[in-house]
Amino acid sequence: MTHVRFLIAGLFFTFSFLFLSNPVKAAIVVVNGLSHLYEVVPGETYRGVIEIQNTNDTDQAVKLYQRDYHFVYTGESYYEEPGTIERSNAKWIDVSPSYLVLKPKEKKLIAYEIKVPSMIPLTGTFWSVIMVETEAPIDTDKLQNGLTIQTQLRYAIQIATTLGKTGERNLTFNNANVVKEDGQRMLAVDIENKGDFLFKPDVNVELYDQEGNPVGVLTTSRKKLYPKTSARFLFEMKDIPAGTYQALILADCGESDVFGINLTVEVTDD
Repeated sequence: MTHVRFLIAGLFFTFSFLFLSNPVKAAIVVVNGLSHLYEVVPGETYRGVIEIQNTNDTDQAVKLYQRDYHFVYTGESYYEEPGTIERSNAKWIDVSPSYLVLKPKEKKLIAYEIKVPSMIPLTGTFWSVIMVETEAPIDTDKLQNGLTIQTQLRYAIQIATTLGKTGERNLTFNNANVVKEDGQRMLAVDIENKGDFLFKPDVNVELYDQEGNPVGVLTTSRKKLYPKTSARFLFEMKDIPAGTYQALILADCGESDVFGINLTVEVTDD
C-alpha cells in the first residue's frame, strides 16, 4: 500500500410492529439534515437544533434519546448505549426536550448543547447520534378489527465534533475484489479508517491494461468514515472487457490527505 502525502447524515431506518388495528400513519420529518459537524476546542460550549415537522393530519408524539453509532464494511450498523465506543461524545451532549407532541403540520426546534471537556487532552473526531423516534399510540377501540402493521420511524442524527489538527491520519485498503451485486459486475473496495479524524473520501480507480495504456476511470459516491469504522465502495465494471488490469486506487480526503494503493484486477466473463 502506498500512502501518498500530498498534503469529513445521516440516515434513517424504519421498524414495523404488528398490532390489531387499522394502519397508523407516521409522518415526522427532520428538516435541517441528518448530520451536524462541528470544529470545536476544549472547554467551549456549542449549541445546535434539530428541526422536525409533523406532516400528518393528526397529533404525533416524538421521543429523543442518544446512542453510540459505528459500522463496518460488511453492511452492519450498531447503535449502542452512550459511552460504549472509545470516541463517543454522547456524554458531552444534552438534548431538550426528550419528549414532545406535535400538532398537525406543526414544526418545532429541539435544542441540544455540546460541552467539550477541558481537563483531558483531546484530538481528532468524536461522535454519537441523537435518535428521533415517533410514538404512534395504540388505538384500543380498533384492536378487534383485524391484523395490521403499525410503522414506527427512527431518525439517527449524527453529531460529530472534531478537535485540533494533530493526530493520526490513516486509511487502509483491506480488500479489493470483483463481485456481483444485483447481477452487475462491480469492483468492491473495502476501506478502513485507522486514524483519528473523520474522512469523507472521494475514491477513484484508474485502470491500465498490461501494456500500461489507460482503460478508464471508475468513480463512486462518497461515504463518511469515522475513526475505526470501515465501508465498502462499489465501482461499476459492466463496460470493462475481460482481462488482467493494473488498478491505481486513490482516496482523496481533501486538503493534503490522499491515500493510494496499486494492485492487479482480474476481470472474467462469468
